[in-house]
Amino acid sequence: MAVLGVAITVLMWSTLATSVDLLHGTPTLFVNGVALTIGGLIGVPWARHWKLPLGLLVLGAGLMFAYHVVYFYALQLGDPIGVSLLHYLWPILIVCISDFASSREKRPRALYVSALLGFGGAAAACWAVQNGHYAPVLLDGNVLQEMVAYVLALLSAFAWAGYSVLGKRYRSISSHSVGAFSLPAGLACLALHFSTGQLPAMTPQDWLVLLYMGLGPMGLAFYLWDYGMKKGNTNTTTALSYATPVLSTIFLALLTRQPLSVTLWLGVAMVTVSIVLARPNGKARESPDGLDTAEVATKHAMSRKT
Repeated sequence: MAVLGVAITVLMWSTLATSVDLLHGTPTLFVNGVALTIGGLIGVPWARHWKLPLGLLVLGAGLMFAYHVVYFYALQLGDPIGVSLLHYLWPILIVCISDFASSREKRPRALYVSALLGFGGAAAACWAVQNGHYAPVLLDGNVLQEMVAYVLALLSAFAWAGYSVLGKRYRSISSHSVGAFSLPAGLACLALHFSTGQLPAMTPQDWLVLLYMGLGPMGLAFYLWDYGMKKGNTNTTTALSYATPVLSTIFLALLTRQPLSVTLWLGVAMVTVSIVLARPNGKARESPDGLDTAEVATKHAMSRKT
């Protein structure tokens, strides 16, 4: 069930770039604000699950806000290919952070090979874009701006990895509580936008696209992702996430009627192999409560000592 939820999440996230393209340059803070607010409102019927520790609430909402604002501004400032490559380090960061925070048992090398292959597939998809709708932006001598964009992209990767691992750490907290993170983040984005701007001119189609973003890629997808991180195998979850840039490139190519390049198909192959390698085997199976068997064994050993 967790894997299915992550797969649906990946499909929805893969349509995000296409959705943003259809909005024709609507202000970033406004788009993020409306979409995240809608995503937060989805969880209102389950607001009884929003009784969270204040520190967790602030940290979760802060990471949700920081990820979206920082990443979208990085895309505006720098070369979208370089920014995307640094941004898609977040699945590798999830694996590394989870490994550091878990028991000291030796992890199979195949997991790190899987992570590297997945990133390679994401890189291939990003580079395939340069022959499509989004041509890379030249530096034009503004090296400082490019460096700032890359730093922001890296920060966004750490923000989303931290948010994802935070969800896995607090397994006992329902995934319905995601609304408590999305709603404040969305309202903060809207407050920042209207402090310096006004309601942008939008067509009915633009509002429909924005509604879809709030209900899907920046709404339901976050709830499913949190559930997948809590209940699923971390390595399989992160491997599946590498399909996002590949599918996103395919959707953009279909929208703009661009041919699918060999580089993109190479990315598809690399991500597919990555997912196969990350599948849990006899040594690292997914337990009913979402823990790897290695983690379960560690918990049992600690309980026997006490």
